[in-house]
Amino acid sequence: MILNTEKDTQAAAKLFAKKLRAPVTVAFTGGLGAGKTTFIRYLCRELGYDGAVTSPTFSIMNEYRAPELTIYHFDMYRLSGADALYDIGYYDTVDKGVSLIEWSENVKGGLEGDIITVALSFDGQTRKITLPEI
Repeated sequence: MILNTEKDTQAAAKLFAKKLRAPVTVAFTGGLGAGKTTFIRYLCRELGYDGAVTSPTFSIMNEYRAPELTIYHFDMYRLSGADALYDIGYYDTVDKGVSLIEWSENVKGGLEGDIITVALSFDGQTRKITLPEI
């Protein structure tokens, strides 16, 4: 699916949110500028969270409380491997809500539970997202 505009991103997030059932981990892959955080921002809105959604690059994890579930937003950019998941509390969230993992490729093999992979890409002109069938 091509994401030419913010409306495209919002529509994709709405479609994807309808299919998610907690507890679940969504593993996002894609380079810098691919649109991971923007997609997650819209996804959180569709899941019922109406507060600010920012990249947790430095905090590693942001927790958002929606009326019916808790969303855990992780950024694994600064992590060097799956062993770090113990230190950041990832395993405490796996069975509790929706875990959204940016830069999931940095902790490959360490994620647990029901895992759905979403791939985003940007070639300098076009953003694309690959949403799996759930």
